[in-house]
Amino acid sequence: MADGGASSFIFLTTALLVSGIVSVVLINEWGDMAKASQDQTRAMEVDQATGLGFAGDPMMVAYNSTSNPDEMTFYLQNTGTTLLDPSTLVVLVDGKSVTSTIATTIIPGGSADWDSEHLAEVTVNSTAWSYANGTDVSLTVIVSSEVTNGYRGTDTISLEVRLHG
Repeated sequence: MADGGASSFIFLTTALLVSGIVSVVLINEWGDMAKASQDQTRAMEVDQATGLGFAGDPMMVAYNSTSNPDEMTFYLQNTGTTLLDPSTLVVLVDGKSVTSTIATTIIPGGSADWDSEHLAEVTVNSTAWSYANGTDVSLTVIVSSEVTNGYRGTDTISLEVRLHG
């Protein structure tokens, strides 16, 4: 009888040790999952707070075909709550990336930050263009936010614009 009690006690102790170890592993895994979920939520929050809009009349986009290379100028507005990074601008005209010059000026001047109170004047040029005055082109602009809490948001606008020279 005494042996039965001792072996039961050993089995009980072993079961408690194993269940304790399993609990520690499960708690650690749960913590890792919670952290990954929190990181993903923070990244989504920054992405949701990043917004870009076209400022001005899309039917009156300035286009200079007499300069060499041809030059297009338009204005963008930060419609989100995060600061946008003008150095991350990617511009596509009729589906083709502008690989030459993209110059961005924050207006009104005096601020280096592209927040919701400032516009960005974007001037792009390309030798590959040969558009006539009044031509409709597809314009796509992609921009990223400044790094916020370790994350960067992105927004894209796509619209048809009419070139006006």
